[in-house]
Amino acid sequence: MRLAVWPAAPARALGRALAAATGADGQPLVTAVVEAEPHAVRALLADGRVDLALVTTLDALRAYDGFAFVPRVALAGEASPRRAIVATAALDAIETVGFDPRDTQEALLAQLVLREGYGLAPQFALADLGEGLPALLARHGAVLAPADAPVPDGAYRLDLGREWTDLTLRPMPWALVAARAGTLAPSAAAALADAARLADPDDERLRLDGVAAFQLTLDGYAADGLEQLAQLWFQTGTLDDVPDVPFAPTLVPTADDEEE
Repeated sequence: MRLAVWPAAPARALGRALAAATGADGQPLVTAVVEAEPHAVRALLADGRVDLALVTTLDALRAYDGFAFVPRVALAGEASPRRAIVATAALDAIETVGFDPRDTQEALLAQLVLREGYGLAPQFALADLGEGLPALLARHGAVLAPADAPVPDGAYRLDLGREWTDLTLRPMPWALVAARAGTLAPSAAAALADAARLADPDDERLRLDGVAAFQLTLDGYAADGLEQLAQLWFQTGTLDDVPDVPFAPTLVPTADDEEE
């Protein structure tokens, strides 16, 4: 199977972990790992160009028809793998936030944490990140910028993952791993779930400043984070309902499977 992940360190760690999964014959289940931006991976999967894809949780919750998700596997964490709010204006003085329109999940999450955490509702304006942060910050009070971008003098950064965790006391579920419905054998789903669970927790790509920041499963409070995110997006109109994510069955159902 070909797996598509994002060009971000923790997503690459997930790709490495799933590449360790083997089938009953002892052969690797994932034969190739390719990288694509989050807005592009769903189309790769739908078109059959890959067999598994790391899709945003937003896509998993509102556009799940035709897909099945690997049970208990996720990219979750207390930090953001891709985008952060970089601002020059004081929080309560931000009038507009510039953002790339392809960063839909991050933009909606930024709106959510600013509203729920600070009582703010700035306008979000389309922006070309290729212009560079100084030029964009000259027009906007804040920009949804690459999380690892240097912060210009006089600016500050709000990490979306940290803001979500401070708000909910749960890690942010950034993405799930999807297959096309009916294509993932139960034994393969179980093997992939086990590979994520057994991934090296000391992988530096899952850490920030030497501290664990990301996890590759829905273990612990991550499953609660997924439920809370769905509820909040429903309450604020992003989702029409709170769906049951269609997780693929595993060969031998477990208590965790039944709970999910």
